[in-house]
Formats: sequence, C-alpha cells, structure tokens
Amino acid sequence: MDSLSQIVLGAATFAIIKDKEIGKKALLYGAILGTIPDLDVVLSPFFNPIEQLAIHRAFSHSIFFSLLLSLLFAKWFSHKYKTSYMSWFWASFIALFTHPLLDICTTYGTRILYPLSKSFYSLDNVFVIDPLYTIWLLIGCIILLFMKRNNPNRPKVIKWSLFLSTTYLIFGLIVHFYVMNNFKKELKRQNIVYEKIKVVPTPFNTILWQGIVKTKEGFYYADYSLLDSKTNTDFHFEKNDVAFIESKKNIEALEPFFNFTEGYALAREEKGKMYIYGTKFGPINIENGQAEFFFPVVFNSDGTYETVQRQPDNYKELFERLISRLKGN
Repeated sequence: MDSLSQIVLGAATFAIIKDKEIGKKALLYGAILGTIPDLDVVLSPFFNPIEQLAIHRAFSHSIFFSLLLSLLFAKWFSHKYKTSYMSWFWASFIALFTHPLLDICTTYGTRILYPLSKSFYSLDNVFVIDPLYTIWLLIGCIILLFMKRNNPNRPKVIKWSLFLSTTYLIFGLIVHFYVMNNFKKELKRQNIVYEKIKVVPTPFNTILWQGIVKTKEGFYYADYSLLDSKTNTDFHFEKNDVAFIESKKNIEALEPFFNFTEGYALAREEKGKMYIYGTKFGPINIENGQAEFFFPVVFNSDGTYETVQRQPDNYKELFERLISRLKGN
C-alpha cells in the first residue's frame, strides 16, 4: 500500500494501545514503525529491476521481522517509560505487522512467511492507492493531533477511524468474491476452460475490476463494473507462448521475476523480439486488438535479455477511460 496509508495505519494502531499513556507521541512512534518495513526500498539503487523483486516485500514484510523488531523496540520503550514490557511489545507488533497485512490486500502481494516461503500472498481486495481507505485514518490522526490529551473522546476517534478503514477493506473483499463469481459464471456460459483466475481492482476504487483468466493456450482479460447494466462479458484473448516461458524458467537470474508473476506470465513476439510480461495486474489498456502491460522482460535474438520500464504517455486519456468504464456499460 502507499506510504501515507501505512503511516496513518501505524499511527492509529499504536495509539489504540498507547494513546492514554503517552498521548500524541503514540502517533509519532506508530507512524515510524508503520513505515519501517518499506525501508527495504533504500536497497533498490544497488540492484537491477529483477533483483529488486527478490528484495522488496521479503524479510522486512515477514511476520518474523515484525516479531524480532517488536522485541527490540519493546525493550527500548519499556526502559524509556518504565512501564510494562508486554504492552510495548503488542503496541509495536501491531503497528509493524499491520503493514504487511495491509499489503496482502493489494495485488502486488506480500511474502509474509519469508524466508520459510518465497510465495506472494494477496487478497486482491484493494488497489495499492485508494483514498477511500486512507481518508478515515488520516482524518482520525489529524483530529487526535488537535484534540487535548485528556479528552475522553480520543479512544472513540481511534476506534472509529480503524473501524471505517477496515470496513472498507471488508467491502472490497466481499465485492471481490462477487465479481469473481460473476466471471466464473460467464466463463462457464461461454464454455471457456481455464486453469486459474485472478480478479483485481482497478486504480483508486473498488467499483471497477479486471479478470485475468489463465488457460492452456493463453489468457483471457475482461473488466466488470458494479454499475454495469449489460450482463454478458466480452473477454479479450492473448495467445501465450508457453514453451518459450518454460525454456526461460531455468535461468536462475529470472527466478524472482517468475516468482513475482505467480503463474500469470505472458510471452509473445513483438517487432522481432520475444517479450514476457507479468500480467497479474491486468492490462493497462487494450488498443488495436492487443493488450498493453507494464514491465516486460525483452529477449534479443542472441539470447540476452533486458527489462524495460515501459510507461504509457497518455495517462490523462487512460484515466478518463477508467472513469467512463467505472460508470458502467
């Protein structure tokens, strides 16, 4: 999730235990703890884009990291304030561990059991930036900053901000299952046999969703808005060069990339070169009968490869299409 969301979540969760004891300082401590797991990004300049996939959301996002760091911070806090070690441990652990728990809700996923498992876990119930999640926590933290420490309503502000933000996540999870069921019904109706399916939210909302459907021959992509009036789904198909993908999986340096794609890797030829995309986020756009994706690995004719940080140059147009499609078909 985005940095602001993690900051205000860490602040609110730490404050729910320690606000009464230390007041506004709880917000500061919680904000710092909520940010710490993402400090793995400071290592990014020392690694190439594929190696970065092996580092980000790995050990710093695992439950073991949260436990270890909570033990250390609890020791420091209890020494500084001369109060219960366990209360500081739980305050630290909740502020730290809710960070990867929130990241699990996004499509990027989190390796919460690293190093026991390198697998990414994701619920796909919220986009990595969603104002309707963050706003409640942000408002709560701002109110607490201006509210007097002895105000009896402070606990209510913390609880309501956490309740409303968490309710939004639950709403996203319910909608996810609803949309997933809708896609499965359409696949059955259209006699499309598939191996696995992933449903993900589109940017900044939980109204418009994308379906990524893996078959033996390739992938079907489609979107669905809760405001749609048309019941039938139009799937876009992309043929996948499965043999090419299998031939590249034995390249050790590409292991982080294939692990990150979670089985949703698409290979196709473009302008005489082979491209492999991780398509678990769904297409950026479908133009002229072809789906467009971020971050391909491009293979040259001599067997060498490189990553391409592909960025669209029409963000305004894409955003307008998003809003238009969100309103329903």
